[in-house]
Amino acid sequence: MLSRKTCLSLAELYRELFQISALPGHRRNREEEFLTVDADKLYDFLYGHDYDPWFCNLVRAAKKPLSTRPLKDFILKLHTGESISTATASWSWEERAKLGQRYIRDLAEDVLGSWETEANPYFKEDAATLASSLTRQLELDGYAFVDGKLLAPEQDVINVDQEVSLLKQLYTALSLQSPDTAFHHLDQSEARYVEGNWGDSISNSRKYLECTIREVASAHYLGVESAPMPEATRESPGECRKYLSESGLLEKKEVDALAKVYGLLSHTGGHPYMAEKDQARLMRHLALTFSQFVLLRYRGYKKGA
Repeated sequence: MLSRKTCLSLAELYRELFQISALPGHRRNREEEFLTVDADKLYDFLYGHDYDPWFCNLVRAAKKPLSTRPLKDFILKLHTGESISTATASWSWEERAKLGQRYIRDLAEDVLGSWETEANPYFKEDAATLASSLTRQLELDGYAFVDGKLLAPEQDVINVDQEVSLLKQLYTALSLQSPDTAFHHLDQSEARYVEGNWGDSISNSRKYLECTIREVASAHYLGVESAPMPEATRESPGECRKYLSESGLLEKKEVDALAKVYGLLSHTGGHPYMAEKDQARLMRHLALTFSQFVLLRYRGYKKGA
């Protein structure tokens, strides 16, 4: 499933590509000029890529005289199915959202394909950075853009949006400390990936996993001992993992696996058989998965306590 952040990147790219001055001859600097959507140019782009007529017309209507926001909103609301509700009156919202996902995917594939085409009539130089960001957001969702096609080799492996949402719910439900710090690192791991800073992305993924282990260990210790965990133990990732094993919250083999993943996140670098960006993406997925495992184990302990 394509995430909301991918949809945001897609919407920004389309807005950048198809915006024009609403007051020709009265252009000032970029921040002050009035912009609108070139609806005819956008319609031609969609028509040329074989979109259904009703969809082309819906997108064409998403404009205002002095704003590009309606086009952005149209693309964002594809994620929920709202943008196509008038054309799918008898459908459920789940069915609309599913169709919306298909259109998000098609719009991404076609706009990135246009970006790769030599001398294409749509891309401006300013859009290159947005296109690169979109490509990397798609990679975080498990998609790869290869030879003009958007492929999803990991589509069924992990749903990043749902994974992050569950992690945030678990942090809240378990009343863990420092959620802002933990999710700052998780957000930074994504942001650094989108920027192409693979090392910092992996580092922040590790820090997120480290925060999760520390807060679960600290919360468990406080519940058992009725006193805060000693600072020396709390600030040592190895000591926190050791505590989780000795307390029985995790089995030794689970702690061993956790330690090895932490080691990978700490030392992963260039590898002759894997691109650095693939390492960064997969290490982030490992951090998400193992964090969820620890949180779910602690939730189970609390329910049984």
